[in-house]
Amino acid sequence: MKSIRCWDDLSAHGIIPLTGEACGLSYRILCDVTARGRKTLEKALGVAQLGLHENWNHGSADDPHVGSIMLAPDLLPFIGVFALLEAGCREVWLTKGHTVVGIEAEDSPDCVDSFQRIHANDLARRFGYAGTVSDRNQHMMTGRVV
Repeated sequence: MKSIRCWDDLSAHGIIPLTGEACGLSYRILCDVTARGRKTLEKALGVAQLGLHENWNHGSADDPHVGSIMLAPDLLPFIGVFALLEAGCREVWLTKGHTVVGIEAEDSPDCVDSFQRIHANDLARRFGYAGTVSDRNQHMMTGRVV
């Protein structure tokens, strides 16, 4: 199982938190993103091409930063769900405390059952790509993906 509890946990998924001082409202967190992070944000927001501001840091030669974005703290669980699904988790659970827990393909059924039993009073919602086209659905009359 994987979890996302804080902004730093998104770094492994290509969304790297930098500072809260960049926001004139002192509300949003400035984040650099890698190509993987950009793909996750595009999937979460349902956009084809996310226009990012210039990145603040370079990242590594293997995984360069491709831009930056300011994100509100309330978006952490929302983005966390997509980050874990895009990382290959077969399902993701959101807790009432806003922790996001991803169930990986190699997690045993007993382990998953134990997790669900132990945290039964804290689990708020389960997510998994169950649309007819991954995270989206296909309109039956036209065949278009919506």
